[in-house]
Amino acid sequence: MNLLGKIRRIARSFGDERTLRMTNFESLASAQVEPSGFELNRAGLRYMLGNSAAITGIAPVQALPTTAAQWVLWNADGTYTYYFEELGVYLTSGTPGVGGMLLACILQAPAQTGNSVAGASVSRTSRPVASGGGSAMIVKSSVTITTPAAPTWYPIASNPSPNVTAFASSTFLEHRNIQGRISVPPGYGLGLAVVAPAGTTPLFAPFGKWCELDSDNE
Repeated sequence: MNLLGKIRRIARSFGDERTLRMTNFESLASAQVEPSGFELNRAGLRYMLGNSAAITGIAPVQALPTTAAQWVLWNADGTYTYYFEELGVYLTSGTPGVGGMLLACILQAPAQTGNSVAGASVSRTSRPVASGGGSAMIVKSSVTITTPAAPTWYPIASNPSPNVTAFASSTFLEHRNIQGRISVPPGYGLGLAVVAPAGTTPLFAPFGKWCELDSDNE
């Protein structure tokens, strides 16, 4: 049996004839050497948010938010949708109280412009921004949401650990397995808010990982 297939890469394709491995049960064998997300990294479509210098964290609140986002990750791109794989916040200073919850919402206004807050840094996961271009994401803090008037806040991560030592593992509120189930189209943003005990002046900053893809949003 001869099978002629077309092997396609993101952003470009080629029609060279290749040998594809088949199984004894007449099915196409799955890839066994490519790590998860291999092609997205190779094409330079996966990005990460962290910090490149000192970043000013924000204190958690003790009541559920309405329109106050502590952080907004804004999609200023005109084409690509951001498909998030990881989201979270980490402690920048102080000592947290016991437990906490990270909430997220999708917002359309106010639009965020200009540079990201000092210290927030976005880079490709495959190479630095300087050697291949970067993301159009804008990271802003302390944003009052106007559209929608009543945003839907969804619990995205929690941490019930009683370990409250500063910079210990309990100082993360994180979701490492979103797998693209949260997407932010062009001209929209992702709002984040930390609800947690006051502790001793704990301050948090955001981190995340996502892929930027040209998709047909509905």
